[in-house]
Amino acid sequence: MAYVPLVTREDLSPAGQARWDAEIERSGSAPTHMKRALLNHLPSYDALMTWYPLYGEVERFAGERGAIVFSFAISTQNECLLCSTYFRRDLKARGEDINGLDLTDVEEDLASFGRALAKHQPAPSDLVLRLRSRYGSEGLTALVGFGILMIGNNIVNSFLDVELDPGLRDLADELAAQAKAELLEAKRAQGGVGAVAHQPSFEAKP
Repeated sequence: MAYVPLVTREDLSPAGQARWDAEIERSGSAPTHMKRALLNHLPSYDALMTWYPLYGEVERFAGERGAIVFSFAISTQNECLLCSTYFRRDLKARGEDINGLDLTDVEEDLASFGRALAKHQPAPSDLVLRLRSRYGSEGLTALVGFGILMIGNNIVNSFLDVELDPGLRDLADELAAQAKAELLEAKRAQGGVGAVAHQPSFEAKP
């Protein structure tokens, strides 16, 4: 159970209700559990909702799949169940591997950089230089700026113990079973059930 209430529209001040209504207009549905938790404090809500324009910038530089790869890598490294399930749903909707076993070299760079950001550890200089060469100084800065907001969303969900939305809760159970089956199959393909499987590229690494 969340440490703060998941507010309803009726709980909010007129300013909060305006934000609630704006989210329905933006997304076509009521605010998610994370947004309802954040609406307990409107300045925090406003700050974290800048996630959307920054995500759009990452999409502009890295493409739609690149933005998902980057966000998923950060969320799995931070062990944020809600956010990682959200991006697994995106991958599943695209008909793609949900374990991160099919990354290109370019996507692996994004995932590695995302994990470094999540761990608050400087990324290897050769990786940063490749990203700067690929996306320019503007794109590299956008990755860092967005990464900060992605980490912020992870922290909100984990530290306030925000429960998964109903659709994500069912999906988390389904995807956990699917991921287990796919990893078992990968082990078998690499030489038997007892073999050491390749570490999924999206998964958190020590």
